[in-house]
Amino acid sequence: MKVILFNGSLDEEAFRTSRRLTQYFADQFASLDIEVKQVHLSDYQIPIYHPREQAIPESVAQFAQAFVDSDIQVWLSPLYHGGMAGAMKNALDWLEITSGNQPAYLTDKVIGLTCWSAGNQAMQGIQALDNVAKALRAWTLPYQIPISNMDLYHDNDLADFYKSKIRLMVELLIQSKSK
Repeated sequence: MKVILFNGSLDEEAFRTSRRLTQYFADQFASLDIEVKQVHLSDYQIPIYHPREQAIPESVAQFAQAFVDSDIQVWLSPLYHGGMAGAMKNALDWLEITSGNQPAYLTDKVIGLTCWSAGNQAMQGIQALDNVAKALRAWTLPYQIPISNMDLYHDNDLADFYKSKIRLMVELLIQSKSK
C-alpha cells in the first residue's frame, strides 16, 4: 500500500503548521510499515495551468505520477479566503494530464482531507478540496479534519485532540483500502 501526503502550502520551513501536520501523518503511516511519500507543493515548480499547453514540464509529470502511483492520499491545505490555497488548486488542475490514463484521473483513490484556519471556518476549505477530489473521480473519506489554529498546539506540540483525530483518519484510510 502506498500513501502520498499532499501538502498544498508553499511553506518550506519544518516548524510551519503544514510541515508539522504532514510529518505527523507520515509518522503514523510509517509506524504501520506503510510506504509514505510526502508531496510538498513547495518542492515542485508547477507553472500556471493552461489547458492548451502542449509541453508538460518534468516537475508536473513527476507530481502527477505520485498521485497515480498511490493507493491512499491525504490532502492538507490552509484556508485562504474560503477555500484551499490557490497554488494547490492550480497544481491539482494539472492532474488533467491523467485524463487519458486507464483508469482516468484518480479513479478509486481514497483521500482524507484536512484544512486549518485561524478561526472556525476550515470546513469551507475541506468542502473545496472535496469538490476537486470528486471531480477527479476519487473517493473522499467521510471523516475529515477541520482544524482551528487557536487550539492546534499545546506546549509547542500538536494538541492530543488533533493527534487522536489524525490517528483515526489514518486507521480509517487503511481500512478503506483493506477491504
